[in-house]
Amino acid sequence: MFFFYPLGRDGRDGMPGPPGPAGRDGRDGRQGPAGPRGLTGPKGNEGPTGIPGPVGPSGPKGERGAEGQALSGVTYNRWERTNCSGDASVVYTGVMGSGYYDHPGGGSNFVCLPDNPIYDKYIQGWQVTGAIYGTEYQPGNFPGFSKNLNNQDAPCVVCYVRSRSSQMMIPATTKCPSGWTRDYYGYLMTSHYGHKHTSEFVCIDVDAEAVPGGHRDTNGALLYLVQADCNHGVPCVPYIQGHELACVVCTK
Repeated sequence: MFFFYPLGRDGRDGMPGPPGPAGRDGRDGRQGPAGPRGLTGPKGNEGPTGIPGPVGPSGPKGERGAEGQALSGVTYNRWERTNCSGDASVVYTGVMGSGYYDHPGGGSNFVCLPDNPIYDKYIQGWQVTGAIYGTEYQPGNFPGFSKNLNNQDAPCVVCYVRSRSSQMMIPATTKCPSGWTRDYYGYLMTSHYGHKHTSEFVCIDVDAEAVPGGHRDTNGALLYLVQADCNHGVPCVPYIQGHELACVVCTK
């Protein structure tokens, strides 16, 4: 907007008049180019958990997985030894115990008493109750064992085989059935048939050992070799009267 001022009498410019009213806003200019990208701001706080959506339909049934292998294993007593054979590991070692050879009562089975017993509550002194005794060999001059065992005390060891789950002792043989592993073999022994105390039949290792210093002939539980009497029910063929019986311990 232009202002015109009247000239003075002498031709000079006159005084400026008062400012006129403001003009109208002009049109917006063209949009300029975008500026550079700003820096990324800090991560905001995690929002509240939304409401769970509806359960979707079940998917197709998957294929059946491979059959798993159950944990297995078997333990057994190896009489008259302090170590285990093959892949068997030692659980503990001890001495063989049972009832006194001339007592009519008491337990009839043999147990492996650990080398390091742990007592709980007890009464001081000997009580007239049950009792357990160490076990002595009584094989006489039998040549089948690898050493002289007469009147020696018997050790024992409890063995564990992880890879097998069944165990059995077979009398009158030194071989295991097909598919079974022979852990050891030896000779069948038990208490004397003329004594008051009866005991189970056990398989004594052919390489039987003895407890160090245990040769004092103190009796206790006694082990004798076993013969099959074919005049009283055992067939005389193939059994032979008076022959000592072997035995074998097998696992699978």
